[in-house]
Amino acid sequence: MTMKDIVKKRLLITGVSGLLGNNLAYCLKNTYDILGLYNAHGVEIEGIKTRKIELTSETAVEKIIEEFDPDIIIHCAAISDVDFCEDHQDLAQQVNVSGTRFLVNQALKNGAKFVYISTDLLYGDSPKNPLPEDFPVHPTNYYALTKYQGEREAARVPEALILRTNLFGWNIQNKFSLAEWVIHELSAGKRIQGFQDTYFSSIYTFELARIIDQAIEKDLKGIYNCGSSTFMSKNEFARRIADYFQLNKSCIQAISIDQAHLKAPRRKNLGLDVRKMEAALGRAFPTLEESIEKFYDDYQKGIPGIIKQNNFRKIFPVLDHIPYGRQSIMQEDIQAVVDVLKSNYLTQGPKIPEFENGLRDITTARHCVAVNSATSALHIACLAADIGPGDEVITTPITFVASANCIVYCGGKPVFADIDARTYNISTQEIEKKITERTKAVIPVHFAGQSCDMDAIRDMIRVKERAYGHRIYLIEDACHALGSFYKNTRVGSCAYSDMTTLSFHPVKHITTGEGGAVLTNDKGVWRKLCYLRSHGITSDPEEFVHKDTAFEPAQEKGEVPVKRPWYYEQTYLGFNYRITDMQCALGSSQLKKLDQFRQRRREIVNAYNEAFARTDGLTIPYEADAGDSNFHLYVLLFDFENMELNRTQLMLKLREYGVYSQVHYIPVYTQPFYQKTFATRWGDCPEAEHYYHRCLSLPLYSSMTDDDVGQVITAIRKLARMRSRV
Repeated sequence: MTMKDIVKKRLLITGVSGLLGNNLAYCLKNTYDILGLYNAHGVEIEGIKTRKIELTSETAVEKIIEEFDPDIIIHCAAISDVDFCEDHQDLAQQVNVSGTRFLVNQALKNGAKFVYISTDLLYGDSPKNPLPEDFPVHPTNYYALTKYQGEREAARVPEALILRTNLFGWNIQNKFSLAEWVIHELSAGKRIQGFQDTYFSSIYTFELARIIDQAIEKDLKGIYNCGSSTFMSKNEFARRIADYFQLNKSCIQAISIDQAHLKAPRRKNLGLDVRKMEAALGRAFPTLEESIEKFYDDYQKGIPGIIKQNNFRKIFPVLDHIPYGRQSIMQEDIQAVVDVLKSNYLTQGPKIPEFENGLRDITTARHCVAVNSATSALHIACLAADIGPGDEVITTPITFVASANCIVYCGGKPVFADIDARTYNISTQEIEKKITERTKAVIPVHFAGQSCDMDAIRDMIRVKERAYGHRIYLIEDACHALGSFYKNTRVGSCAYSDMTTLSFHPVKHITTGEGGAVLTNDKGVWRKLCYLRSHGITSDPEEFVHKDTAFEPAQEKGEVPVKRPWYYEQTYLGFNYRITDMQCALGSSQLKKLDQFRQRRREIVNAYNEAFARTDGLTIPYEADAGDSNFHLYVLLFDFENMELNRTQLMLKLREYGVYSQVHYIPVYTQPFYQKTFATRWGDCPEAEHYYHRCLSLPLYSSMTDDDVGQVITAIRKLARMRSRV
């Protein structure tokens, strides 16, 4: 026996964070040396190497294939959301077709076996099931078209194995296969709809993994249907899942798929004739009933928890309670920081502009200055607006004290305008009442992630500027709102303002530990912000004042003067507000997951809203039509005056359930410093005070599990009871 006989074959699995990719890795990890590739959803699987890759980058694909040199490639990765593909056809084409082409090119180059996971949606519609491989292909939606194009790319590999399939199983991510969705919805007592006229031959993923392993061992090639050996309607499938898991089948409503109003067209007969592959492998495939039974048996053995436990281990920290907010740090974030620690620069290096450019790209602002905290960001923004003694700056009382403190740092006077009763944001009408000839700036705070009505605020300020004959700066405090939209424009674009500030505190959507940034579209303002961040110093020859001392005198006529290497000038009184490369490396890594974090928060918010919308004494957050909030906070209003528990009692009782909550915020003007310094008092902003006495922020962060969310909902429902009126 040679060493080659002992060494495991190298297997590359794309889409390892997806349902099939993960289950394949779990099932085959003892047989192969596996490298799993993922894109947006980082995972850790015991015994498996995983790496992030952008499959739409030909260079990245070539590099990773050269490094790993796989014997076999199983290509599972795809955008498989049918309706999403219909709306985002360019992206679907890039990922599902171009990504496959790049992999195929490398498989041809290094001689790897290529297994392509296709779909049962390729065939034309038929009045009967099941459909054999030679049935005419006629993709009915864009997803199916891209998968067929992917098949054609895969077929360029002479020994390629192409599997047309449909599957269900236990996901590693916080998302559901059809079977998991049925269990989740019925377990929550929700009513669901099952298509009674849509038939399929879906197969349990672990059964499919075993079939794929056998097909590779037999070096099978060509196109095969690979599913369960029988088919049933999706309505019947849901009912059988309910039977096994002892859930209420009466909550399943049988409907036609024609009633579903789906964006992309679907076929009704998706049954697959799998006899060709059964014959090739010399084995019978499980019936769909047997697939469901094995799915349930694995549930009984705790397989879902085993699959997910390694995935959840990737998110740090691990806590024994549910905080109101926390960071979600993944392995790639840690690696990004470690890479900087091993590099030449810990600060003032290349990771800072890289992070700033990422923020510019995500917000569409022209300029960005990253600093060591959001307070520093707001401070230099106020300085860049030339706020000083005698100036008034209007802001909201429902914010963290830093929003007002930065005005005071500059010698200005904060003026508090009351909030809107529905959005809890500063009221445009109240701003208008507070503006005087001494107003130098307005700082609207996008509370909890929902944008203020910037269009109305800007227009009103323009009128006041003409009336008073001077500029009034508009500075958005968007420390809660990275990833939010206003009128289809990204918050941070500065489309309505002079500057926008951001925060990267650990409870925000993305974190740098501590950190902040100022965005602007004004180059002059940007240059001043850069000065203020770093002691007011510049080393740019074009900005030097004392040119005679900055350069060596020319020795000969016509010689260009040489800048003295050590020379710099201080032209402003600046600060050391610099952020480090370590922080920015973490920020850049986190920024790649912003949309993922935002989507998960929205899922949690939807669950909360559904649970609390019709609960006596509770008011869920209002969302204005013009905005699309990232939901930094989920604030419920409680009718504490008529409840069994007051706010203190409720918060302490919630902790007994492992649920931590918070109050956002105490009106700033009620703080002793402001009362003493600016003669503010209770009663100045009635709406803010009414809000304050009723508000409570519930846990909301992207790594919350569905169990966490359920725990919060259960605790609130149990504890937030109205007093008896008898």
